[in-house]
Amino acid sequence: MASIGHMVKESLAGRITEELSERPNFFVTQVNRLSAPDADSLRQKLHASKARLLVVKRRVGQRTIEKLNVAGLAELMDGSVGLVLAGEDALQAAKLIVDFIKTHENQLTVRGGIVDGQLLDKSRVEQLAALPPKPVLLAQVVGTLEAPISDVIFTIERLIGDIAWLAEQVAAQKPAEAPKAEAAPESKPATETPDVKPTEPNTEEGKG
Repeated sequence: MASIGHMVKESLAGRITEELSERPNFFVTQVNRLSAPDADSLRQKLHASKARLLVVKRRVGQRTIEKLNVAGLAELMDGSVGLVLAGEDALQAAKLIVDFIKTHENQLTVRGGIVDGQLLDKSRVEQLAALPPKPVLLAQVVGTLEAPISDVIFTIERLIGDIAWLAEQVAAQKPAEAPKAEAAPESKPATETPDVKPTEPNTEEGKG
């Protein structure tokens, strides 16, 4: 018969897995002696952006992310971790985490996260947090993309969660690569005209 502790862990892992199915964008932080008042302060800030902080132990965290099948994610779930389940705006959640760490760097550090199905390391999360707020970001994208407005809206909605693209392209829109010029056909050497001796008139024809 399973112990009470095991059953509690299984139940907790199940609840977190269910929440992750509803909030697939999340960040992994390392909790270092984070006091209850500071944790509550962070939770209140995250709640304003419809995000949540869940502090879990390593085994529960490992069980939680097993079904996600994301390479490299298990390495982030070591020790006591804080899972920040983002709301609709993952960018805002990243900003809140990084801002909080600035004044609590000995109590909380960011390890990485999952946004739009992609694994982000610490530097990528920090890049995400450094981006302008979503309304400003949308205005920049609209201002830099040269496309019909319908295409712009579609592109924004599809790529807003793609951090690799945001970090590398939005800050400074890269110009499209110029199409490679087709190689000119190799000129064929002029065909040499064989030396042809002019035909000498037949002076003997008609004699006799």
